Amino acid sequence: MLTRQMGIAIRAYGRRSGMLRGGTTMRALKAVDQRLDALMAVCRYYGTASLDEAERFEAQAHPEETAGAAFVRIALAEQHEPDAAVRLALIARLLPAQPGSVRDALWFYAAPDTCSHLLASEDALVQACAVELAGRLAQPAHVAVVHAAAQRGADQDACLLACARMAELPARAEAHWTAVLQGQDLARQITTLHALATTGGQRLQPELRRYIDRITAPDGPTAQSHPVGWAAAADAAMALWTAREPEAALGAVLQKLRVPNDTALRVVAIAGRIEGLLPVLDFIERQERPVEPGERDVLRLVFGHVPGELTNTQGSAAERQRALRALACQVFAANGCTGLEPAHITHWTDAGLKDHLWPLDAIRIRGGQPITQSHRLAQAFDVGHALRSWLYVEHAAATNRPFPLSHEDLAARQMAAVETVQLFASLQAEPLPT
Repeated sequence: MLTRQMGIAIRAYGRRSGMLRGGTTMRALKAVDQRLDALMAVCRYYGTASLDEAERFEAQAHPEETAGAAFVRIALAEQHEPDAAVRLALIARLLPAQPGSVRDALWFYAAPDTCSHLLASEDALVQACAVELAGRLAQPAHVAVVHAAAQRGADQDACLLACARMAELPARAEAHWTAVLQGQDLARQITTLHALATTGGQRLQPELRRYIDRITAPDGPTAQSHPVGWAAAADAAMALWTAREPEAALGAVLQKLRVPNDTALRVVAIAGRIEGLLPVLDFIERQERPVEPGERDVLRLVFGHVPGELTNTQGSAAERQRALRALACQVFAANGCTGLEPAHITHWTDAGLKDHLWPLDAIRIRGGQPITQSHRLAQAFDVGHALRSWLYVEHAAATNRPFPLSHEDLAARQMAAVETVQLFASLQAEPLPT
C-alpha cells in the first residue's frame, strides 16, 4: 500500500502545477489533492518507515517525477521526522533544484516549528523560502521574525507581501509600494500588486490607476518586450481595479484598453454588466468551436450555469446557438426582462435587443441574480483558477479586510475557507428574529 500510494501521490503532484495553469476548476484540483492527502493518511500507519521509502523514490525518480518525489520527501519528513535539524538539512539540500516542490510541501504539511527555524537561517535561499512560507501560512506570530529577516537583508517586497498576508503591515508599507509602482521592475510590481490585493479596501487607488495607464499605454511594456511579466502585471492590476471599480474597469476594456484577452474576459465576468456581456455572447456565437475556458468562466460566473451543448466537442453550431440563447433568455427573464424569447434574438449587438434588456442596466449579475455579498464567492468552486483568484481579490476589496487565501492552496483548505465565508454572509443576510 505504501509503495502504491507514494507513486500515486508523486504523479498527482506532477499534474498539479499544470492544472493550475490550465482551465480546470477547484473541484478538479480537489481530486488531485486527495491523492496527496491519502498518502499522508496512509503514512500514519508506517511512521518513520515511510521516510526510507520516500528516500528510495527520490533517488530513483525519473526526470518527469523529480518534482513530485521532492514534494513527497519533504512532506513526509515534516510529518514523521522528529529531529528539526535533519528536516532543515533536507530542505536546504532540495530547495535549490526544486523550490516549488519544497515550498508546496512546507505550505501544505509543515511541522509547527519549521517556519520559525527557517526564518532564523542565514542562508539567503532558505530565508526567502521561509519569508514566503510565513505569509502563505498567514500566522501573525511570525511577523516579528519576518521583520528581523528584512533587517538582515531579505527581499523587502517579499517581506511586505508576507506581512500583508499576516495582516500586520509596517508603517512604511504604502510609501514603499508607491515607489515600486512608479518604477520599471515588473517583477517587483507584481509582488506589490499581490500584496495590495490581499490587504483589501482601497489602498493606493490613485497610484493603481496611474500604474494601469502606464502599462497599458501604446508605448508601455508589451508581451514581446516582457514575455511573462507584462501579462502577469496587467492581470494583477486589472484584478485589483475591477474588484474596486468594476464599472470603470469594464468601461476601459470596452474602449479597447490594451490588456490580454483572458484578462478582458475576467473583467467582464467580475463586472457582470449587460454592456460587457453582450459583446462576449456575440463573439462566442460566431465561433465554430465549443467555448474555451475563459469564455466558459464568464458564462458560469454571470449565468451560474454552462449548458453541455456549449462544451460538447461533437456538437453543431446550431445546437450551441440554441443553448446559449435559451440560457441567456432564462436569466434575463428572471431579472425583469419579460417577454424575450430566443427566437426574438437576431444579433447580440442589435439595438432592438438592448431596448428589451433595459431592466439589467442598473444591476450586476452573478450566478443569474443581482449580485450580493453572499453571491460573490458562490461560483468559486466551478470557475478556473485564474478567475477564482480574482474572486478572492474582490472579496477582500468588498469587505475591506485582508483575505490571504490563495488559489494555489490545497483545494480542501480553499473550500473550507470559502464555505465559512459564505456561511457568515448568509447569517448576516438573515433578518434578526423579532
